Amino acid sequence: MFIMITETDSRIKQVLSLVDDLFDGRQTKAYRLAIQLGSDGMWAGVWDDVYNKILAVERFAFQNAHNANILSSLAGSAIRQPTILTYPYKQTSLGIVNTKSTLVPNALFDAGEKEALLKFNHPLEDGELVSIDSLSNLDAKNIYACPQVIVQQFKELYTMLKIVHYSSPLIEQLLLSNKHNNKIKVVLHVRPETFDVIVIDSGKLLFYNVFNWQTSEDLIYYLLFVFEQLKLNPESTPVELLGDIDKNSSHYTMLLKYIRTIRFGSRPEALEYSAKISSLPRQNYYGLFSQFLFS
Repeated sequence: MFIMITETDSRIKQVLSLVDDLFDGRQTKAYRLAIQLGSDGMWAGVWDDVYNKILAVERFAFQNAHNANILSSLAGSAIRQPTILTYPYKQTSLGIVNTKSTLVPNALFDAGEKEALLKFNHPLEDGELVSIDSLSNLDAKNIYACPQVIVQQFKELYTMLKIVHYSSPLIEQLLLSNKHNNKIKVVLHVRPETFDVIVIDSGKLLFYNVFNWQTSEDLIYYLLFVFEQLKLNPESTPVELLGDIDKNSSHYTMLLKYIRTIRFGSRPEALEYSAKISSLPRQNYYGLFSQFLFS
């Protein structure tokens, strides 16, 4: 069922709780949990290895969480609520949502220089660790900053914890699902405070970047900037929408003014979904669900 709850801390609001009837709180040690955590909130999903289906999705929205310590505090408060986050799981993956990441081809990667490679594009703050994801479909590494306070907190809360950057499973799954597509495609993956632009040409990654945004004008400005830089034609190049956007939003209306061909994407086909999860718009939670496929 859907639930709207305002938590004791006014900076936290649970905006979604969708749990299928198949979910059994006594059997969660056979389940896997995926979490995405960023300044815009925390999203979580549960995968059942027995039924081979995603059984639950929950989402908390955060306000004024632009600090690792505050984010850690809000995440802890959300986890203490009576939700799917309180159960023990077979395995948990935590996707770090931030803009501090950089892709480096394996041929140019040197593990001893990971901090320098990340600092070339992003300043690091005290208390930030530098982590690495391997992207096999891209033959590259994703180097990213990860707040140490978050790492310590989640290691204490969950056993068998794997930490990734949220963009790693997103990019890998998009490349895998488009490997036989011989045309160019622009994918717009929308979150409340950031959006990713992924351009795939004949199954290969041509461009990836993440942008901060607040208004529809921000969204279209950066998207058209990418089109201009890559010499793409908005009249002929299709844009696929994923994530936190639908046909009723003003952002979609704005995009229609400038992009001729827009379509909504669909959740990863390699996964199965329970009846209640299937009721969600198909473009929602693509990145979260992709974490279950990222090894």
